[in-house]
Amino acid sequence: MIMLADWHPDIAEFIISKMQNPRILRFLIENTKDETIKQLAKDKLKFKPLTFQEEAMYQGIINYKAIPGLGGFSNEIIRDAETKLRDGGTYTVHNPEFLTGANISVTLTDDFMKAVENDEDFDLRFPATESYTEEEMAFYNENWHIIGDVREWEKMGYAVRTYRTVKAKELWNLINICATYSAEPGVFFIDNANEKTNAKAYGQKVVATNPCGEQPLAPYSVCNLAAVNLAQFANKETKTVNYEALKETVRVGVRMQDNVIDATPYFLEENKVQALGERRVGLGVMGLADLLIYCEKEYGSEEGNVLVDEIFKTIAIAAYETSAELAKERGSFPFLTGETEEETNRLRKAFTETGFMQTMPEEIRNTILESGIRNSHLLTVAPTGSTGTMVGVSTGLEPYYSFTYYRSGRLGKFIEVKADIVKEYLANNESAEEENLPNWFVTAMELPPEAHADVQCIIQRWIDSSISKTVNAPRGYTVEQVEAVYERLYNGGAKGGTVYVDGSRDAQVLTLKAEENTLDDPEQEEEKVFEKRPIVLIDTIQDLRSTNVTIGSEVGNTCPVCRKGTVEEMGGCNTCTNCNAQLKCGL
Repeated sequence: MIMLADWHPDIAEFIISKMQNPRILRFLIENTKDETIKQLAKDKLKFKPLTFQEEAMYQGIINYKAIPGLGGFSNEIIRDAETKLRDGGTYTVHNPEFLTGANISVTLTDDFMKAVENDEDFDLRFPATESYTEEEMAFYNENWHIIGDVREWEKMGYAVRTYRTVKAKELWNLINICATYSAEPGVFFIDNANEKTNAKAYGQKVVATNPCGEQPLAPYSVCNLAAVNLAQFANKETKTVNYEALKETVRVGVRMQDNVIDATPYFLEENKVQALGERRVGLGVMGLADLLIYCEKEYGSEEGNVLVDEIFKTIAIAAYETSAELAKERGSFPFLTGETEEETNRLRKAFTETGFMQTMPEEIRNTILESGIRNSHLLTVAPTGSTGTMVGVSTGLEPYYSFTYYRSGRLGKFIEVKADIVKEYLANNESAEEENLPNWFVTAMELPPEAHADVQCIIQRWIDSSISKTVNAPRGYTVEQVEAVYERLYNGGAKGGTVYVDGSRDAQVLTLKAEENTLDDPEQEEEKVFEKRPIVLIDTIQDLRSTNVTIGSEVGNTCPVCRKGTVEEMGGCNTCTNCNAQLKCGL
């Protein structure tokens, strides 16, 4: 994950440099009011005019349009020829491989979001190093990578230069246009993250996240991750959650992860100092969608959200109670221990007053005041692509992408394969119809994007780190709608997010009008947002004994979530090219 702050002078170039779609660049050139953004798009765009021979060839292809059989050419080829003649050449992009091995995100500040809301100007700034004395420059070289915030830098008394002033909405539009049509950049609400992080108590702050976004980290911070399989805590007879068993598993998980901190070999001394100093762990989940189905609650519904809130509240309280108990046995994490008793008490008090700790019961805060806490952070929600697939449940906090997919059999014919939870339901309910499952069997693409965002925000209340979550949106979702989802996440207290519009990474955009966000097949029937679509593994249309398709979360595998896309390494995270599921973090 590569991140750049909204106030950075190069922010527009950073976003446009990753854009690989010439249609979007042309749209920006024609529609943006910001001259710098327009020039950057022009610089990225590459145009090759047709030669006389090419022009004649494409005209020859088009001539077959009125002839039955189209001269053997497909409609797609003829449309491509018409486009090239209309444009007078071929549009591509300069440096098409630039940053292709990394996901990019923009860190958005409260200042920027308020400027967008009020339609105000926004300054792009950076330390004025050209005017620094030798002493100031030495301080910059030693400390800027730790502080990393031009606002804090200015408060410390160092000169800051304003390189350019932009309309906040122009930059916001750029972010959302690129996110809609290429699934990047993602956004990280850095002030939301710092408002809630416990690191504030011991004088540190969040500067970036790990590749999948579930761990906002201070410089050199590291975190070991684990996940609880929530599906195991459903009482299938009473349709309820076994909270006592869940609490006990959380207690064991926290103790196990605390042990892992000491057993881990650290390659950098800075990582070791930070890891042992703050003793950060990240206990997450998998199988949330399964648990909701067992409890007959629809993911994203009002009833479902009430249950989700109670589940994660239970996990958070159990984790913090356990870490507080561990502090009595083994001592508090070192960064919360001062040189004097007075200093230690001050640190503990600051810890209990962080944004996140205000959600914790008073008893836990009092215990921390008395004896500290073993771990600075305890909770996260990682993708769990490998482990969730291994045990046959939904990954992370995501709903199922599909409950049915197809693979070829030994004779090359398709065999229908159902998710384990569907097979279990059909086996236990003989009168149930596979094509008419209850409403709580809801998939990611059937959910409104707003429901995805709301579930993320509800869970974030009880997570002291962050969440890896993709808000899936249907084909036809507009730039304005993507913008509204990001604003919903921000106002709901989320620390970041990614909106993935179906098909945005694997098809050419036909038109960029806000009301006509469709893909490059004008003759295809309009897809219904809530239509259930089986997933077909087209790569397995052959004898099963000779197929090389592997379902998994490694690079080159077929995605275990949607069973359709290919897993590729993107910015340190193994990510599906079809559904954008982040399956495995490279750290």
